[in-house]
Amino acid sequence: MHCSVLAPVAVIALLFAGCGEKQLNDPGVDASTGGTADADLREDDAAVVRDGGLMAPPLPPFPGGCDSDDDCADICRLGICVTPPLERHQSSYGCHDMPLPATRPNLACIDDPPVLAEGPAQVAARGKVEFFGDGIQTVGLTIRVYEFSTFDPRPCMEAAGAEQDVIVARRLIEACVDTLGAPLAQTVTVPCNPPDAESGCYALDAVPTGRRLVIRVTGDLTEWVPTYQYGVFINPCSVPVLRATSGTCPEDFMLDDSVNWACDLTADPGGAYFHRNFSVISQRTWTTFPPTAGLGRINIGNGAIAGRLFDCEGRYIINATFALARPGSVTTYFNGNPDDLLPQPGQTQTNNLGTYAALDVPPGPNGLVAVGRRIQAVPTVASERFFLLPNTVTLVNPAGRRPLEEEPPF
Repeated sequence: MHCSVLAPVAVIALLFAGCGEKQLNDPGVDASTGGTADADLREDDAAVVRDGGLMAPPLPPFPGGCDSDDDCADICRLGICVTPPLERHQSSYGCHDMPLPATRPNLACIDDPPVLAEGPAQVAARGKVEFFGDGIQTVGLTIRVYEFSTFDPRPCMEAAGAEQDVIVARRLIEACVDTLGAPLAQTVTVPCNPPDAESGCYALDAVPTGRRLVIRVTGDLTEWVPTYQYGVFINPCSVPVLRATSGTCPEDFMLDDSVNWACDLTADPGGAYFHRNFSVISQRTWTTFPPTAGLGRINIGNGAIAGRLFDCEGRYIINATFALARPGSVTTYFNGNPDDLLPQPGQTQTNNLGTYAALDVPPGPNGLVAVGRRIQAVPTVASERFFLLPNTVTLVNPAGRRPLEEEPPF
């Protein structure tokens, strides 16, 4: 069956008929634990070859975290205590800005991750840099690409000392990060063509594929907060359509059933390329956003974590919850309004854009786990390891489980 872009009522009707209806987990998966029934038989000590490609074992639990549900008020997943969605908040998904009730997110890749495709070792990358909340046009910002397996910011944790001016502190920390080693790729955003009043555009000629990456976006420190994005990965095979924005779903296009949505490149006669929009946080948002979530301010030396949760085919996951290994003072979910995205008082799970945030988070190594709800089952929908530098924002946008997972160096 093929799906095309339809009016909302038609889409929902078609989904009930079966197009886009995805199982929360593959048959044989023990969704109550988020793992396969024979998980103890899986090779956990080295990458293995499956179907001709490389598949990594799952990440081990966060060091020093919980060992079992008995260690938590609710449940333990990957060494992190997390509170599941209430049973009445059954997980579904949304495409673009529209929730699609009674759908099932595709989470098959959590337990059966895609193989690393055969393809180029490097590709061109392009996209926009968008600001979250308030901001000015994102032109003149520097994008740097690092390899996750070697990016270790620990030497810069104390670079600002006891400095109490957040702008000065950031300047000292970012100067330290610059000394850690040259990025794999680097560019500066320029005006988009066609013009975009809010966003700048970037182009990179050679970005590594098949390796987990960290994206660093910086600019004038009086205007922009250094923003780091973890979990970026390019599986070097292509799909025949441009996924220009987040939340682009397979059913938005008339695609053959054989199209592999785990591929990260866009086919183009001039050469396949990676399209991804990155985000940055403005200093204005850093100051004005916390009070909307019930927090006076982010304390000097701490930071923020934010992102969106996606299923294995790029759809926003609705009614999922997350937790951090080292939590912040405030955890918040949002109203789902793409034109004015603000914390929603009383919201305890992701809305139609899959958005979440944690504020006033202590710096250092951290981990995220997210879970959903399907009847009584509580499947794991995402996990990630990352590092938060003082006075910065880290973005984590998990999209299921990628072909390769690596333990961080920190």
